[in-house]
Amino acid sequence: MGYPLPLNVFLSFIVLFCFTATVAVAQSTPAKQVDSTSHFRKKISDSARSLLDTTLKGGRKLLDWKKEQLTDQGKSGIKKLSGSVQRMKNIRPDSIRFDIDHPFKNLLITKPAIQFSGGYISYQFNYRANIDTPYVEKDIAQHNTTGNLGFRIAGVLPVRVNFWSRQSNSKIFRNMTDVQVSFNGAEFRNELQMALRNRLLKLAPGLKDSLTEKLYELKKIQLTDIDQLLRNSFSPQSLAEANEILNVPRITWRPNLPDSVNHSREDSLKRAAASLLDLYKKTMQQYARVKGQVDSLRQVYDKDMARITEFRKMVNGKWDDLISPRQWRLKLEKYGVTNVEVPPKYRWLMGLRNVSAGRSTMNYTDLTAKNISLNGINIEYNSWYYFAVAAGLVDYRFRDFAFNGSNKKPQYLYMVRAGIGRLERNYFIASVYRGQKQLFAASNLSSITVTGISAETRWQVNPTTWVTAEWAKSIAPDYRNTPPQSNTKFTLSDNSNQAIAFRLYSYIPVWGTRIEGAYKKTGANFQSFSSFQTNAEMESWSAKADQSFFHRKLRVTASVRKNEFSNPFLPQDYRSNTIFKSLTASFRMRKWPVITVGYQPMSQLTVLEDRVIENQFQTFTSTLYHTYSIRGLQTASTIMVNKFYNNNSDTGFIYYNATNLYWMQNFFFKRFTANIAVSHSKNSSYVLNVMDESIQVHIDRIGSVGFGVKINNLNNELVKVGGYLNGNIRVWRQDVLYLSYERGYLPGFNNGLVRNEMATVQFVKSF
Repeated sequence: MGYPLPLNVFLSFIVLFCFTATVAVAQSTPAKQVDSTSHFRKKISDSARSLLDTTLKGGRKLLDWKKEQLTDQGKSGIKKLSGSVQRMKNIRPDSIRFDIDHPFKNLLITKPAIQFSGGYISYQFNYRANIDTPYVEKDIAQHNTTGNLGFRIAGVLPVRVNFWSRQSNSKIFRNMTDVQVSFNGAEFRNELQMALRNRLLKLAPGLKDSLTEKLYELKKIQLTDIDQLLRNSFSPQSLAEANEILNVPRITWRPNLPDSVNHSREDSLKRAAASLLDLYKKTMQQYARVKGQVDSLRQVYDKDMARITEFRKMVNGKWDDLISPRQWRLKLEKYGVTNVEVPPKYRWLMGLRNVSAGRSTMNYTDLTAKNISLNGINIEYNSWYYFAVAAGLVDYRFRDFAFNGSNKKPQYLYMVRAGIGRLERNYFIASVYRGQKQLFAASNLSSITVTGISAETRWQVNPTTWVTAEWAKSIAPDYRNTPPQSNTKFTLSDNSNQAIAFRLYSYIPVWGTRIEGAYKKTGANFQSFSSFQTNAEMESWSAKADQSFFHRKLRVTASVRKNEFSNPFLPQDYRSNTIFKSLTASFRMRKWPVITVGYQPMSQLTVLEDRVIENQFQTFTSTLYHTYSIRGLQTASTIMVNKFYNNNSDTGFIYYNATNLYWMQNFFFKRFTANIAVSHSKNSSYVLNVMDESIQVHIDRIGSVGFGVKINNLNNELVKVGGYLNGNIRVWRQDVLYLSYERGYLPGFNNGLVRNEMATVQFVKSF
């Protein structure tokens, strides 16, 4: 239906052109030829008139058809639009499930009462024929069972159950079984944020005007149809000829026709031309009207889409700072959800940072209890105010896990903390602690009762800089006298039982610089569950700086520490003013090796009968790691250099003052990985060279199996060959069985190689 009019017009143009050319030729032809062509001209004129009439009739029919088509499209579009609106009315309440006035209503599913959410259980068996440490033991077998299981109470409260059991025949490592049940406040806040975020995202489609969108699409279709009609039915040539017929007198006259015929013919052509131009004018008016409607609807539609885009951007934005009901309320107000309060049950739970029963880590302040293991209860809450309570048995810094001595005495602690403010911003917190503490450094290994108070404050200077200050005072027996005096009195004038501590942290975004600093000073008779000195004043400080260079390709970290090492089993004498330096630099650049260089302090514990000795020394370490390909084969190289700075009197380990070199080359084939490694260790007592070759075979859907050989050469004289094998096997779908066995050799104090066997069996069951 779209082709009759253009084809007829084209044919009419050809006929008219031929007719005009014939007339022109006839006018330029001599008189004697006029009679011979008059009959032909008459036929051409009659044909042109007939074709033009047919063209105009076809144009009228096409216009009527287009009008009917637009009418039918409009009715169909309105019908579809009505159906869409009705479907939206029927579907929206079930699909969105969101009450704008009650965004927290039914936010989290609270059934069933207890629901298992996954975890793992692991069993590991370890065997060592000889322990390669200062702790001298043989044929040690150890059984470790660990597990982490997650549950949801009432479908809302995320609870983790962690357990660990270690049983062995060692005289140093004591048997122990620990269980911890804890509420994860951070996980609860994350789930609450995610649930509300998803609910708000479901609200996004409802923010746009669906009726406007449908009308906009309908009008665009209508505008496209009118544009095609103008292009196909009204050519510039036909419009120009119609204008000429109306405005140029007698342009349609033919000299060979009578005047009456020319008048009648001219009137007929003018009526047809006027009808064509009128039709074109009305079509253009309709096009302009519809285009204006499309432009108006597009502005409304673009505004709706911009609002939806902004809404989604805000919903998908940063939610990490939503840790208080007030912050939640402010966030919801950004989305137009006003006058909404967080329900009391969520408001209280969002402030609950930690609830645990069993063994947990206490890490409160420098002058009360820090980095100790507490077997008991630990509760911490923080909204606009702060409250914490802890009580249980104490293991210092986890270190006495390794000493199964008979002189251990029960140690306990209970503490209450209260204050105002938030831990992430500004706060003031007061603490009171009391407990029984064993003085491992005292000659009689006695226990004392310690009572203390502390006041701590934090000032957030700017978003990336904060400062903390703490003051504390304790009441405990004074061991500076013999026999010890009873508990000291609480007097502000006595500085021997008080302490102060400061901490600073700052990050400078412009330079990419991090700065940390700490200072602590305690009196000779100050006692807490964070310090271990007896009869000695302590003054310690530390400074650390971290700086990036060359667009974060080079990172340098430097630190200086004075009297920072502490141990509950050793007499602490801080008048030695020991200063430890640390410097680390790492370089990372695409397609370049990763290089790390560090100069750091080290600490080593040695048990001699009932005494514990801690040796401190410096070490230099550098590492180069690079991945690359050789003719399409992926490879990796590792080079390490290690140097200890100590001597035989500073350590109970044979590797004193040793220099160690290590090189390893990996070849990653499709089905297996081949490794070659060489190590060289040397000090004044020995030279040890070890060559290691191994292959790890990858088995699809099963795991991997590997084996290797180690050739040991001591002092270029004694050669021993050892070997090892391992397997990493997938059991069922996601469980893993790991097996390893090694028969190797270690250097001994008698300038020989001591045979050492090691075996490990581990099974991990995931849920």
